[in-house]
Parts: sequence; structure tokens; C-alpha cells
Amino acid sequence: MTKTATNADNLRLGLMGVGGVCAAVHYPGLRRIPGVTIQALCDPNAELVARRAAEWGVSSSYTDVGDLLAEGLDAVVIATPNDQHRPLIEAALDAGCHVLCEKPLGMSLDETIAIYQKAETSGLRHMTAFTYRFVPAMNYLRHLVHTGELGEIRHARVQRLQDWGEDAIGWRQYRQQAGLGELGDMGIHRIDYAEDLLGKTLSVCARMKQLVPRDRTADGQSCPPQDVEDWVAWLAEYESGATCVFEMGKLSKGRSPGGDHDLCEINGTLSSAIYQLHEPHQLLVGGRQQPYRVVPVPSEFLTREGSPRDPHEADPVRTFRYDQAWEFVSAIRESRSCLPSFWHGMRAQAIAEAIVLADRDRRWVDIPQIPDPPKV
Repeated sequence: MTKTATNADNLRLGLMGVGGVCAAVHYPGLRRIPGVTIQALCDPNAELVARRAAEWGVSSSYTDVGDLLAEGLDAVVIATPNDQHRPLIEAALDAGCHVLCEKPLGMSLDETIAIYQKAETSGLRHMTAFTYRFVPAMNYLRHLVHTGELGEIRHARVQRLQDWGEDAIGWRQYRQQAGLGELGDMGIHRIDYAEDLLGKTLSVCARMKQLVPRDRTADGQSCPPQDVEDWVAWLAEYESGATCVFEMGKLSKGRSPGGDHDLCEINGTLSSAIYQLHEPHQLLVGGRQQPYRVVPVPSEFLTREGSPRDPHEADPVRTFRYDQAWEFVSAIRESRSCLPSFWHGMRAQAIAEAIVLADRDRRWVDIPQIPDPPKV
């Protein structure tokens, strides 16, 4: 069934999966948008979903997705473990709902292609939650790259290094539920924004490692050991001629579990620029034989156009994420494609699987051909 919202000024949304990501990102982003009603919640944890409904003043809460979709919603946000994404996306599309889903969309490239094709033929809006596209400093860096302010881009490096400790981290450490470890958790975000900055990836070579077992919880209880990587690095060549070096890890002592070492450095023929997540309202920019200097992000790049978010409220390292909800709602209201869409989720999955293959075979791997998205 295909359905378009009958009154885009007043949208009724449902939230599927009401854990930490939903509470920190999706719910606060959506509740700021005029004309958006969070009508229903769904989570298999009955205690959690009841508590969220009381906290957020939502009248309907369910443990079964069928009951949520029976509410006749206009759109849903999916923030569940990764292995649940495909069936929930398909159920939501069949119910005529626009869909914003956490990454990765599916557990394999074939799954992700099928998800994208179903969403695209439905005529509904679909969005992949590549949150880091919405950092103000990333907005400004994109502008500098795409307008040629940095010149021709020669090479770049991207790093996300954290210290999550060596205790168990829940479903994210199991391939059956997560699909991938650090590559699928943090790396796939950087795959996406690197293509946004540098263009299409042509080929990759890579190395992945599982460094610790994570067979004990923080309170000392034993649990099945992890079977995914907790460190990954890869080298990527781009159609533009640029090269980028990536490194992601959760066991970097001296780094916090937050974003204190999360950077993207772009080196062009005219200037270089550095984005750092922990300084979301500034870039470092340097010219030939000049040291890097701090450049504040101009006001027009601090939020997405029209966003109700105050860029100076609370912790800007967290609150930039609310603009993701604004993009989703705006695309529904304007009857246009979301950016990033499920196409971008499919593209990132193709590159992630090429990285896995490159590590396994110890060789360069070309990215499979994926048709460009329809122009809307």
C-alpha cells in the first residue's frame, strides 16, 4: 500500500525502538518541530516502552509493531538492533509510512539493495540516519570542498578513536545482530560523509582486527565472546583522484568514549581544512606554508535552513543531531528525496562489504557498480 500524508503540516509519527539512540537523537529532534505529533511508541521491552511513554507524554505504547502500524501513522523512525531493520522497514512501507532508519539498513548488500528498491518504488520518503552529515563544521567543510575554496582535493584522512574499555557492549558485539563491528558502527558513517566530500569510491584495501574477547560484562558476569572487529583501517581511492586513509577503533587508551578524537582532514591544492567533532562550531584552516588557524563556522551553516534547533543550546556535540529529524520531516512536507536516503545507505553498505573482502583476501577491491539515484 502506498500512502502520502494527507496533511503534511500535521504529521503523526511512531518510534520503533526507544532505547538510547531514540532518547538522545530522534525523540528530542522530532518534538521540536511544529506540526509533528509523536503518536505511538513500540519496543519489545514492555517496561522500557511504558516508561518512555510516561516520560514523553505519548498516549500509545506497544510491544508489537503490528499494533503500532495499525495507528495509521504517516511516518516511523526505526532505532532497533541492526538485524531487525529490514522486516521493520518493509512492514512500515507496506503500511504506507515514510521511514527514517538507523544504519545499516540491512545485514548484507543484497538485503540493502532490496530495501532500497522497495522504498523507491513505494513513492514514500526514505532516509538513512547518517547523523554526522549534520554537524555544523561538516556543513561548512562540505561548502568549502564543493565550492573549490580548498582547490583540487589531493588526499584526506579520517579517524574515529575511542576507549570503550574491554567489557561487553551488548548486541553490537555479535555478528548475528550487528552484522559488523567497528566498521558497521562508526566506520560506515565516515564512508558516507567521505563520499559526500570526495565523490564516488573506486576501490579499497583494508585491515580489520578483533583485539579483545569482551566475554565479561561490566559487573563481572560471563557472556558469549564477541565475534566482530573492534579496530579497522582502510585506504580508499576516489573517482575524483583523491585518496583517503581511515582508522576506527574502540580500544584507544587515552581517548574517551565520546568524540574527543573524531576528525577529518582534507588537503587541497590551495588550502587544507580539519573538522573535529568535539569542536562542532569551528574548522581549522591553513594555506601554503601557513599554520592551521581557527575559523568559526558562519551562522548560515550552524543549522539546516529553517530548523527550529537553537545551535547554542545544551551540548552542541549532541544537539546537532536534531537537524536529522528536520531533514526527514522537511523532505516529507516538500515531497522530495531525503538526504541522505536509502540509496546512500545502500552505497555505504557496498563499500563496507568491499572493505571486508579486501581484508579477507589481502588485496585491493573495486566497489561494485551501483546506478545513481533517480533525480527528483
